[in-house]
Amino acid sequence: MLATRCLALVALAMMFATGCSIKRMAVNKMGNALASGGSTFQRDDDPDLVGDALPFGLKFMESLLAESPRHKGLLLATASGFTQYAYVYVQQNADETEPVNLAQATELRLRARRLYLRARGYALRGLALKYPGIEQSFRQDPAAAVRPMRKVDVPLMYWTAASAYLHYYISVLKCLGDAPTCTGTGLLCGR
Repeated sequence: MLATRCLALVALAMMFATGCSIKRMAVNKMGNALASGGSTFQRDDDPDLVGDALPFGLKFMESLLAESPRHKGLLLATASGFTQYAYVYVQQNADETEPVNLAQATELRLRARRLYLRARGYALRGLALKYPGIEQSFRQDPAAAVRPMRKVDVPLMYWTAASAYLHYYISVLKCLGDAPTCTGTGLLCGR
């Protein structure tokens, strides 16, 4: 009986001590579900509804990442989500708006640039889990930075390259400057 009470006390103490672990476990479970999902948005036949819902979903993923910053799948989903949202709902809107309102189109492109940089940051954070210092490596020697990467790294490499290229595209072709931020993009695409 005494052993049972001791065991119960130890279990109770462990439960209180691991409160953060339980929270992190729940966050990781939600992160796993979000990271593996996406098909609901892809199958939806109302692109405006999807576009209106995406910002909430992206901010929710960011809040989960604040609790579990090393969740690779969530970093990938967030990088992918920000890149796709920026392209489909911000950059495309800027292109359609330009003939009518150049000032608004310019503001939309600036927003798209910020979203692409945010996406690239999440993708690089995902790569940095396995390759610490990867962002600095890309800046110093892009070819050497991608050399150790393998097939399993392709999704994060892709979203790093896609977000960096789209940021570069807007910066250079729309005369907004900041071309040097994208030196490694071609190497990522060619690997």
